[in-house]
Formats: sequence, structure tokens, C-alpha cells
Amino acid sequence: MGIVSNNPTPGYSSASPDRPTSILGPDISIFGEQLILKTKGSLLIQGHIEGDVHGEAVTVDNGAHVKGVITARTIAIQGGVKGELKGSNVILHEHSVVEANIVQEKLTIAEGAHFEGSVKKAKDASEVTPDLS
Repeated sequence: MGIVSNNPTPGYSSASPDRPTSILGPDISIFGEQLILKTKGSLLIQGHIEGDVHGEAVTVDNGAHVKGVITARTIAIQGGVKGELKGSNVILHEHSVVEANIVQEKLTIAEGAHFEGSVKKAKDASEVTPDLS
């Protein structure tokens, strides 16, 4: 099992406007069995990940790809995702390519986005709450 975690300083609020976003650049590819990436802040993915991602806010940038489950309060997809999205607020941008089942409280799909899968409204917040422990 692989775990990559971005743990902030104790007592540091992830809602702080000056909290930096962690970036996995376009030259990074991460693969692993039962891989779980966690951040208590924001994560911008510009490379390729095969594994699950948990965070406050997760963005899959244009040209990036994730194969796995993304669970976050806010999920913004500009690149590609294959798997599952679980978020309070899920946004599929214009050029996104998403093959996933989506569990959400609020979903926005821009014109031009490619989406194949199912959409389900979360029964309660626990279904879309990321594991940030």
C-alpha cells in the first residue's frame, strides 16, 4: 500500500486564503497498488496518477489524467478521469473527458465536456467527505 500525504502544520486551517496549493507537475507519473494521495489543502494535478486522491479541493488540469477515485469537497476536472468522483461540488470543464460514476451534492457540466457514466445525488455528506486523517 502506498500513501502520500501533505500534512499541514498542526492548527493550520486549510480554509486559509494564503495556504498554497500542492502541485504534481506535468512530468510526474504516480502508479501503485492501493495508492492513496491525501492533502488537507488543495491539489493541482498536472501529471498522471493511478490511485485514489483525497483532499479539500482537487483539480485535474488540462492534459492530466487520473485513474481511480477522487474524493474532495470541490473537484474540478479539466483533463481526464476514469473511475469515480465523490464531491460536494463537482465541476466538469469544457474540454474534460470523464468516464466515471459521480456521487455529488452539486454538479456543473460545461458545454463541450465529455461525460460517460452515472450521476447520483449524495444521500448525506459522509458519502462525499474526503478521508483526510
